[in-house]
Amino acid sequence: MAATALVSSQLPALLARDYWTTSVLESAPGHYVAAVAHGMFGARLPAAGRGSSAEMTIRSERRSVGLGRRSLASAFPDATGHLVVFLHGLVETERCWFRGNDFGARLADDLDTSSVYVRYNSGRHVSENGNDLVALLTRLVASWPVPVTDIVLIGHSMGGLVARSALYQAQEQRAPWLPRVTRLVCLGTPHRGAPLERRVAQFAELLSKSALAAPLARLLATRSDGIRDLAHGYVHQKQWAAGAGPHWQPEGGAGIRRLFVSATLSRTEGSAWGRLVGDLLVAPVTADDLTEDADIVWLGGLNHFSLLHDDAVYESLLEWLRTNGHQGREVPAGCDAVQTR
Repeated sequence: MAATALVSSQLPALLARDYWTTSVLESAPGHYVAAVAHGMFGARLPAAGRGSSAEMTIRSERRSVGLGRRSLASAFPDATGHLVVFLHGLVETERCWFRGNDFGARLADDLDTSSVYVRYNSGRHVSENGNDLVALLTRLVASWPVPVTDIVLIGHSMGGLVARSALYQAQEQRAPWLPRVTRLVCLGTPHRGAPLERRVAQFAELLSKSALAAPLARLLATRSDGIRDLAHGYVHQKQWAAGAGPHWQPEGGAGIRRLFVSATLSRTEGSAWGRLVGDLLVAPVTADDLTEDADIVWLGGLNHFSLLHDDAVYESLLEWLRTNGHQGREVPAGCDAVQTR
């Protein structure tokens, strides 16, 4: 228990020491350690890269890109007006998209799009990152080398919640880029929350009542705001700050087509095993889970991180992006099963 207490009290401070430099953070192992540390402890740690822990950045060639016109033109020499913005999940960075099958590069070839990768501190509140995304896209669109005609947001896991949060807040703020958003794609996103985090929260509360287990309870209490938001899929400040709770849902985003993709380890749709285990981290999406219209795709035999690079996921995504029509249209190909509202 003494060792546990030491970890809970000293790890954030240790990671914030001066020798935890940019060069170390951007090294292959340092980048992964920093991403996990920020996801676990949030804004108490320095950012995984340049800038403060609150900074959200555009990334290209493993470096941060300024939002001025000259910087963007240099980083994106083949820029098109069709933007696809990628948002990673918890304890990840933009590099998660490059571990195998690079969806961004393939979409650029297949649909003549420009892929923009965002890095953010996944330990901060989802709503805070959503608000930062509103500001970032405002500057990005204003300084993009060519006129932006349409924007597609693609988020994996927590990244889908950040994208949804940004759309809600963009409507509240009347962000100038919002009318250019045509589609939203969420891959393995816990729209109704992650059962694992709810169990952890309950376990932490139980441990806090025991003096013997207090050190472990303190360690669990260091969970970041981002992790706590995952318990119920919070996307707006009102859900966690004002006590509105998980049943309150923000409004907005009408006219934007949505694709929600989920997976299960089970290859049988609707199986008890699939509902229980899901993709190891997130349960499959059903029409009853949602308060907004969306095309729903289920893929069998995949885990949570397979959604980042599996061919079946990409083929479903590509076909859906190529289709025209209203929300709720059936996705025609590239998936094991399709449900629509």
